[in-house]
Amino acid sequence: MEHSPFAFSSAEELLRCAGSMGLNLPFGESADILRKPVTLHGKEIGNRILAQPLEGGDAAFNGAPSPRTVERYCRLAGGGFGCVWMESISVNRQGRSNSRQLWLHEETELGFADMLARVRAAAGDRPVYLVAQLTHSGRYSSPDGSPAPVCAFSNPLIPREHERIITDEEIAALEDDYLRAAKLAIDAGFDAVDIRACHGYLINELFAAYRREGRYGGSFENRTRMLMNIVKNTVSAGCEVAVRLNFFDGLSYPYGWGINSSGDMDLSEPLRLVEMLYAEGVHLLNISNGIGAVTPYVIRPYDTGGPESGEHQLAGVDRMLQCARAAKQRAPEALVVLSGLSWLREYGPLAAAGAIEEGWCDLAGWGRLSIAYPDFAGRIADSRALDRNGCCAACCGCSSLIKSGKMLRCVMRDRLSKFQ
Repeated sequence: MEHSPFAFSSAEELLRCAGSMGLNLPFGESADILRKPVTLHGKEIGNRILAQPLEGGDAAFNGAPSPRTVERYCRLAGGGFGCVWMESISVNRQGRSNSRQLWLHEETELGFADMLARVRAAAGDRPVYLVAQLTHSGRYSSPDGSPAPVCAFSNPLIPREHERIITDEEIAALEDDYLRAAKLAIDAGFDAVDIRACHGYLINELFAAYRREGRYGGSFENRTRMLMNIVKNTVSAGCEVAVRLNFFDGLSYPYGWGINSSGDMDLSEPLRLVEMLYAEGVHLLNISNGIGAVTPYVIRPYDTGGPESGEHQLAGVDRMLQCARAAKQRAPEALVVLSGLSWLREYGPLAAAGAIEEGWCDLAGWGRLSIAYPDFAGRIADSRALDRNGCCAACCGCSSLIKSGKMLRCVMRDRLSKFQ
């Protein structure tokens, strides 16, 4: 089936469509399981509903959280999410995607600590697990408002003017920046740090550096070296480490990860990496796919606002489900986060519940829906159904704001009161 706007009037209709496509869409009779807490190394995650990271573009110029940043996250914590996976936080100035991206360093640590205290207060007596997503924007770096791409290799599928190939020596120094930022994040009050390895940013891009020479290209061990070095160092420093990991970029070989030379999705290397990460102490894995600049439909199935992939959006949802399921099978003791649910609107919680009940994942993450409907987790906790009129319309409006350097909001149902 081809790309088709969401038009289902009932769960039965949705499931019939999935069945006609040969898809096994898990579906719970209720969303009760989403309300159950889960524990990671002695820390409780209040429920199975997770707010995925989305850049807000509203940090102070020095990288500290602004009042608007704090308001966004307080709304999510107060809205009932058991885990808030905070947006991309740059580990150095060079790696910022824009001048309003969060950046954690010695001068901004207190600002982050204050934000986290306010977020926990907004959650009340319910435990909320807070994850800091640490990143370097790589070929999407633009710290001063002008593109300054730092690339793992020259990729003709993602051309960038004035791109510069990062050296092995620079990557080794950058590993130290990640460790420093991770320590600051834990000191500020985060429960865990995510070493971001998805959506085409530097670490993810290195996974596909098949033709790069040196210590960070060519072999599987070399292409994953940066991530593994950072993970080993960060775990050794006593930090709880998570990874948001791409399984499939959606690009052809040899320019993408999770695909073989025949052009077929191939999860052998991503699953091998999952085993390595788990062996090094990574017990929280947030599975994703796609590269925002060229394959956004692989990250987040949508109706309008972006290029059409030629596939039905349910196929994209199924791909996310199958990738999460494969990760859980390879690392059954890890907590695995499922992504890509917002397109399902009010039926997303039931699909997530079914996946958790069947052992495909442990937590369900929502990105765009959390922006459109920041209190929907609380509705599920109170056994209330979601209102279709409050759900994400899958129009890519929020994504367009991010790409244009504007502050994040839902263009259809903005709820950021005084910060509109």
